[in-house]
Amino acid sequence: MKKILIASTALVAMTGAAAADVTLSGRAEMGIFKTSFANTQFFTDIDVTFTMSGETDNGLTFGASVDLDEADGSPFTGVSGATGNNADDGGATIFISGSFGTITMGDTDGAMDWALTEAGNVGNPGSIADDETSHAGYLGSYLDGAYDGQILRWDYTVGDFGVAVSIDDDNGIPGLSPGYALGFKYAIDLSGTTVNLGLGYQDVDTLGSTVGVSADATFANGLSAGIVYSTFSGDVPGTDGDHIGIGVGYTTGALSLHANYGRFEADTGLNPTAAGYGIAAAYDLGGGAVVHFGYSKDDVDGAAFDVQRASLGLGLSF
Repeated sequence: MKKILIASTALVAMTGAAAADVTLSGRAEMGIFKTSFANTQFFTDIDVTFTMSGETDNGLTFGASVDLDEADGSPFTGVSGATGNNADDGGATIFISGSFGTITMGDTDGAMDWALTEAGNVGNPGSIADDETSHAGYLGSYLDGAYDGQILRWDYTVGDFGVAVSIDDDNGIPGLSPGYALGFKYAIDLSGTTVNLGLGYQDVDTLGSTVGVSADATFANGLSAGIVYSTFSGDVPGTDGDHIGIGVGYTTGALSLHANYGRFEADTGLNPTAAGYGIAAAYDLGGGAVVHFGYSKDDVDGAAFDVQRASLGLGLSF
């Protein structure tokens, strides 16, 4: 992605000098999309991201980013029903990093999501409407953002091993406790092929807790594959369940292909409760222009019909 330098300043102090940079990047999407509920429609989206970075005199690095496509100030309502008082910081993250690790605050991944690789993201070139990850079997970010979407995470990496701890802000609501998560990841080199392993645990008040593991690898022939499994213990009776997801990707030249499948099984006699699959394809035209196609279909027990989604269009990176 090309980046345009907006401002660069040198901050000079008596003990040394530090530099701060601000860069701008963008993405535009145009095309068509369709769901089972509607006719084919036009699709357009523009996403602008400001990224800021700097360094202190004693070697600490710091930075921030804001996604103007998301930071619109609209009220945020988490799955707990809480309306966020930090809604205007949606899409914004701030970090500081040093020998102690990295501390990140804002609209960022919790420790479990940081550690695990979602199978639907393995080798996925994406689509303009995210169809391939919108089906009923796709899990996504676990219990992140259950309150107001603001997360504080500390992570530390030594060689191939990484650990993280995070807190999900409870939005100051009396009677609620902040959510928290732990994550561990490890990379193994197998004759030139790196296998990434992840383990995570997350607990959110009023919802429950979840634990999960993942493994993924990218091979020299352009093939990638991954699997993720998690189990959920709900605070409400009858909400316990398991999820499994698998994903594969393949890249050759300018062409990238991806497919994923996910399945939820709940301890309520429904087996499975919900499942779905998605596919994505992309062809790189060069210069930041990519043709994207995405499709997904649900398979939900008891549903009147299986919802389908599809999109086709151009993604333009600046």
